[in-house]
Amino acid sequence: MVYSQSADFRFDTTVCQECDNYAKSVIRSSSFWLSESPAVDPMSKNRIMIQSGVSSVVTKIGNQYWTYPNFDIAIKATNNLALTGKVFGFSVEKESPQILGAGIQYYFGGKDTLDWATSIQRVDLKGLNHFRLTSLTIDIRKWVEWRMFQFRIGAGSNFFKEQSYSGNHTAPTNMEGQINFVGMDAFISYSFAKFGFGTRINSDSSFITCFIQKEIF
Repeated sequence: MVYSQSADFRFDTTVCQECDNYAKSVIRSSSFWLSESPAVDPMSKNRIMIQSGVSSVVTKIGNQYWTYPNFDIAIKATNNLALTGKVFGFSVEKESPQILGAGIQYYFGGKDTLDWATSIQRVDLKGLNHFRLTSLTIDIRKWVEWRMFQFRIGAGSNFFKEQSYSGNHTAPTNMEGQINFVGMDAFISYSFAKFGFGTRINSDSSFITCFIQKEIF
């Protein structure tokens, strides 16, 4: 169980006065959060990777900056292909969200260097009182090394589909949309792990992410 620092997924009138606009902000922000893909090094010889961290919105939702937890696992099936997953839950306010997702990453590039990665992942957000959400993300990233650092730079699109449950709110029954973004992550290896910082930027909203990563076997 992972604990979030600040988020409130409820749509009822005890949380918001203009629940229509508030609900749209919550859905777009939540889907954008779920678009985070794990940074699986294409050239690593290890087969299993665990990544944990937090993401925060740059602009306020309601009257606060929301902070979301992240937890990813990945298994390199071949040198060119990794399978990824998001399976975790957390407690926040009066909710217990459940995140269930899976994806693939395919690596390609020059003869001896797999420095490009294409990622496709679907993630579902369930267990909430007022809605459920499906998020699908497709992105492409370029891996670059500079001195002690590694960078992952690229762009992608996030597609979401939401269904609201009945209750004391005025949110739309269904919401769908697309979020295009550019992103960059930076990593440094220290001792037994990699430490990273990243950002994803859209014209309407942005995220910053901090994480720690451990490769096994």
